Amino acid sequence: MAYVMFADGRHISRGPLPISGGPAWISSERFTIDAKLESPQSQEMMRGPMLQALLEERFHLKVHRETREIPVYELTLARGGLKLKGFQEGSCVPIDFLNLRMSTLESLAPDVHYCRNAGSEEGGIVTYEAQGTSIDAFAKIVLGNLDRPVINKTRVRGLFDVHLQYAPERADPAPGVSGPAGPSIFTALQQQLGLKLVPAKGPGEFLVIDSVERPSEN
Repeated sequence: MAYVMFADGRHISRGPLPISGGPAWISSERFTIDAKLESPQSQEMMRGPMLQALLEERFHLKVHRETREIPVYELTLARGGLKLKGFQEGSCVPIDFLNLRMSTLESLAPDVHYCRNAGSEEGGIVTYEAQGTSIDAFAKIVLGNLDRPVINKTRVRGLFDVHLQYAPERADPAPGVSGPAGPSIFTALQQQLGLKLVPAKGPGEFLVIDSVERPSEN
């Protein structure tokens, strides 16, 4: 799954690609990586190419990306059409969440009024609010925490303001709670935004482990 949630315009959290293959111990064993840099590096460099090189050297890790047909949701327009409010230009500065990098976050000016993109939960209800977001960004980022990837099939362009409230599904509901406190995200999307999730088949990207070994002692 992939999900980005901004509470203050500067915090980012993304899930990794689904992993396929590899021995069972990669999911149960834990390792501590202690590495020293010869010169200062950006977070993107350390968490990307440098970490990959370290894993290839110490764990003999070899991977490749692979696209497979998997269950997905197609995001379409619900009966009655779109209910989203168009973004008012100049009200805030939008952030391109689909192409967001750590360096972009680090360069955000503290005196600029960036568009809000945040979520919170209270009383079993999730409230998500965004300004100046596209349907593509909403589908891939906000709906990326569902049990299937979401593919935008609306063909709607432009930026919108989003206000969505729904009750998330619970694998282990709290004792004494008989049912959800509000509409499911499927119902909320139709009633509040004029969007609909339709089960379908589509492409899904995986990170496939070709080979990996436990690291030798230092």
